[in-house]
Amino acid sequence: MNKLVLSKKVMLGLCIASCTVCGFAKPKAAKAVDPVAAVTKLAPVTQLAKNPTEGVYYSLFVRSFADGNGDGIGDFKGLTKRLDYLNDGNDLTTSDLGITGLWLLPIFASPSYHGYDVDDYYSVNPEYGTMKDFETFIAEAHKRGIKVILDMTCNHSSPYNDWFKASRNPNDPHRDWYRWITDLDLTEFGGKYNGKQKIWGHNVWTIDNTPVEGKKLPNGDNVYSYYAGVFGSQMPDYNMDSKGVREEFKKVFKFWLDKGVDGFRFDAVGHIYNSVEVMPGSETANKAVQFCKEMQDYITSVKPGAFCVAEVWEPTSTRAKYIAGFQSNFHFDMGNMIINAINGQEQNENDGVPVDPDPKTYNGIAHTLYGDYQLYKASNPNYIDSPFLSNHDQGRSAAPLRRKLPKMKLAADMYILAEGVPFIYYGEEIAMMSGSDDPTKRTPFVWKEAGKDKMQPTWCYGGPYGNIENYNKKTVPVSVQEKDPNSLLQHYKRVIRVKTAHPALFKGRLVPKDTGNPYLESWVMECAEEKAFVVHNVSAHNDVTVKLPEGCDMPMVYAANPNAKVEGGMLTIPAMSSVVLAQNK
Repeated sequence: MNKLVLSKKVMLGLCIASCTVCGFAKPKAAKAVDPVAAVTKLAPVTQLAKNPTEGVYYSLFVRSFADGNGDGIGDFKGLTKRLDYLNDGNDLTTSDLGITGLWLLPIFASPSYHGYDVDDYYSVNPEYGTMKDFETFIAEAHKRGIKVILDMTCNHSSPYNDWFKASRNPNDPHRDWYRWITDLDLTEFGGKYNGKQKIWGHNVWTIDNTPVEGKKLPNGDNVYSYYAGVFGSQMPDYNMDSKGVREEFKKVFKFWLDKGVDGFRFDAVGHIYNSVEVMPGSETANKAVQFCKEMQDYITSVKPGAFCVAEVWEPTSTRAKYIAGFQSNFHFDMGNMIINAINGQEQNENDGVPVDPDPKTYNGIAHTLYGDYQLYKASNPNYIDSPFLSNHDQGRSAAPLRRKLPKMKLAADMYILAEGVPFIYYGEEIAMMSGSDDPTKRTPFVWKEAGKDKMQPTWCYGGPYGNIENYNKKTVPVSVQEKDPNSLLQHYKRVIRVKTAHPALFKGRLVPKDTGNPYLESWVMECAEEKAFVVHNVSAHNDVTVKLPEGCDMPMVYAANPNAKVEGGMLTIPAMSSVVLAQNK
């Protein structure tokens, strides 16, 4: 149904339901979309990004988002009650963030708080609720137009996983599902494996203390088995050469696709064939890409249009190889590139150091991204980029941006308005902070002032995690930011809306478009329906007026700063702000 023709009665019902579910005061819905108002302020727009492979995704840790039963742990019921914060399904409201997709960090049964060591891929973490709770969440997300992808670990499991426990028996069919060797495979006994191999400071191989029956070393000692764990002994690695484990994972994918999920985020893809645990001299990268393609093809055969994005935390050249397998990779390094550009420009201006006049350095981010995309295109013409500013394994972006509001707004615009499907890490839109330890990067979302929200998760307060809630004592909560038209939260709502309303921005390919000005990062985004010109002024102090490049004199559809203007073929863009010009073809 077209949201613009909803009856007043239905609209009122939606608004009341939204107020009740989210627990926050909601502004009344507008009567109609006003594209002119949306250029310079938060106003309703018509969301056109509808497919799982389009729009803007939000990454969240269920444990830390919203507690629906009062036990201090975020859960599916809490998440469902707070879905209207993410997207209420009504284009005429501006109270929601406006995202089109969700990536849930691991939700499966697991012995750890983070969930990346999975006990059972066919069950949900009981701390998050029941399978019925999950199914209700999926149904409610889809009602609002939110697609859902799950975090999938195909590199390793938990040691308590039934598959791994069975594999400890050399005669069990599950044995080759994991990477097992014995003493007889070690170099000291004539084999080819280095049992003392280390990675990131820990041993790759962990001994299993049960002797291998019927085998002895030349000196008569018992023979023992060892399993590989690139991320540690608590995460034994799969052997993806095994047809059995590949076929089992396909069953896992189908199980969740049948539940209604819209795709998967694949963890640690770059380590599925890690050279430290395979036979020396073995092929790695090509086998990994082949595995990725097999899984991607299977998933799209079950659910055409499903979205698969891979974590390949490697240089661009390596990511480009892997994008021949899974259709999308996260764009590692983009966040740092954006933050460094913003901070570096400010430093130059504050120090009085002239900007390098060499035109070769102008528009550097646009040209770097374009070079990356050309490598992707050569590997897979149908690639989808997935940019992000920071994620659950990194320090939050607010810290290097020194929590300065203009910087954080500009950084948001620069990655969200780039090519592809951007991912927002929960809390980024309200400037949450973190430390260097993983738990501090996954602390509870800040809904209201301390003690004023019954759905506030508290799982990591005190106890073995220390007082890590202190990292966000100064974070301005949602309840305050939503009342401030100048807040970071309200800015995120604006830029997400422009991204999802313009086909050129969510479907187009990026091509640098130089202006000749050292302060401006600028590119054209174009698809069959529309063309857009995106411009960012990274100067901390200098407003810029430039002549619009040929073919870019189009109406303004977004101005982060209301003082931006287009007049007589000239663009004026204030310091630390962004502009989008666009026109239908």
